[in-house]
Amino acid sequence: MTFRTIKWFTQVACSLLKLIPKMKKGVKLKNTGDLSVYKPFVDEELKKWLNPLMKSAGVEFAVSGKENIPENEAVIYVPNHQGLFDMPAIILNAPTPCGFIAKKELEKVPIVRTWMWLLDCVFIDRENKREARVAIKEAIELINKGRSMVIFPEGTRSRDGIPLPFKSGVMMIAKETKAKIVPVVLEGIIDRFEGTKNITPGTVTVKFLPAIETENLSREEMKAMPEQIREKIVAVLKEDGAIPSDAE
Repeated sequence: MTFRTIKWFTQVACSLLKLIPKMKKGVKLKNTGDLSVYKPFVDEELKKWLNPLMKSAGVEFAVSGKENIPENEAVIYVPNHQGLFDMPAIILNAPTPCGFIAKKELEKVPIVRTWMWLLDCVFIDRENKREARVAIKEAIELINKGRSMVIFPEGTRSRDGIPLPFKSGVMMIAKETKAKIVPVVLEGIIDRFEGTKNITPGTVTVKFLPAIETENLSREEMKAMPEQIREKIVAVLKEDGAIPSDAE
């Protein structure tokens, strides 16, 4: 493990400890139950925390397609899942603040779990169908209240950058909320950490693709949509040379 990597993760831990007073204030605000009260505070503090960390890691973002994101409405962001910097890439570059559907394991991490709760993250256990349904219901309620959500439909990170099959949960949420889906292409994240298990400076590309209407889709169209979204993302990754042209 390189010195940069050790230094960066130490910075993450120390900065989280320094944020505890802000976290406590966020908890009080969220306990009011008013999204308009706690959301601006939480979103601003999170960006203040993440920006220096990205600078320290030497990670820069090349962003395009923001004009594809509908204004003044909650949307569902659907990115491919690459690694450690997936969430910062969305949080720092999406024009509309958002929550995440995250794996249940993150709920066990002290401080992090509280900040994720403040961000309106929903923890999901994909192996437990009953709990997964509860999590999806929570996500639906948040979108209906005006909070955009991020869903990684692969369920786990791709090791080689080629998106894994997309699961259908995103369409269950879209069906109930009628929120538009914004596919997001993430490139270069594996090279920033997962490839070597060391923090590696470089560029992460974030591309917001045209929004997809979900209102009035037939049952068959809903069923086919996850694979169609995956195909759109795969096509961009191939075009950019991020994955082999013969990748499935």
